[in-house]
Amino acid sequence: MPDQPAAGPLFDRIESLLPSSRPRWAMMSTSAATHFTDLLLFVCAALDHLGVQHVIHYGSLLGAARLGAPLPWDEDHDLFIVGSDLAYVREQLEPIMDAHGYRVIPDRRGFLWIKEKIWPAASGHLALDVLPGLVPTVDDVPAWDGGAPHLAEGELWPLRQLPFHGSFVSAPSATEAALARIYGAAGSSQAMSRFSAPEVEADSAAFWAKARTPTRSDWPEISRRFRARSKWRHLRAIPWWWFNGGYIVGINALKGWIRRRRRA
Repeated sequence: MPDQPAAGPLFDRIESLLPSSRPRWAMMSTSAATHFTDLLLFVCAALDHLGVQHVIHYGSLLGAARLGAPLPWDEDHDLFIVGSDLAYVREQLEPIMDAHGYRVIPDRRGFLWIKEKIWPAASGHLALDVLPGLVPTVDDVPAWDGGAPHLAEGELWPLRQLPFHGSFVSAPSATEAALARIYGAAGSSQAMSRFSAPEVEADSAAFWAKARTPTRSDWPEISRRFRARSKWRHLRAIPWWWFNGGYIVGINALKGWIRRRRRA
């Protein structure tokens, strides 16, 4: 007897699962959150040092706007360069990353990954790209497909500063409009209120609160801290990154199975 098409509330529930669909104990660990936050804020500080403007977007923007932190199920930061050429930025940034324990890896799709030198796979990373050209009006913003800038002219400037674990990140002026278009009700303040910011280690939060604020960036001190850090320190976060990757892969596999059953 052929399989019956998948139906019923259980299958509906599986098909609606998101990476955030998990119990609190499965959210980002403190060691992973510390490593992940340090990565983003260090790259932002390095770009500040080089005089390169940048802006967060997508999941990084959602986390900063709602939690002042990474999303507790995220794997990569979304950071965009504004007003500079990616090849030029890579030339200037790569020696800095190399001297502070990170590597810059070109992706075949044209952007750059910034990851730890040791064990760069499945350990949290940052995607760096040039912000695509903005469409003329809000009516021209396409349905989000994961690649569009999802901002119209007049929605980027002036950049705003959002608190992020003691420091800050730069965000589009029209943060709320962008989040509403990308995530809809799921990204609203009300929906996101059920999640908590992942905790970071106290010394990391205290360091960033002192070394990089909206009015001050102490690049020499930031550089000293990252040059002196243990090159093995981030390995404590690896178990959670592997768990998180497996969790997300499992969700996507279940959803794919349901879709195939329903098409049968």
